[in-house]
Amino acid sequence: TQRRLFLSKMKLRISQPNQQIEAMVGAREFLLRLTDTKETPRIPREVRREARAIMRHYPPAHELRPLLDKLFENKFI
Repeated sequence: TQRRLFLSKMKLRISQPNQQIEAMVGAREFLLRLTDTKETPRIPREVRREARAIMRHYPPAHELRPLLDKLFENKFI
């Protein structure tokens, strides 16, 4: 299927730990934008609701990067 092809392409990508950290920080910022009705006014209600639900479990911005740095430091050394 198309989803399986997409996932197989995702597995082929090689990224550095700092790129992975930036992607996770970027995902947090993207979810925040989705929850803001002024910044993204035409987002369906269900998408906005799901973004809010995910954001409830994200660490605050000032804690996220240090957590990720520590995680990747231990994983790739």
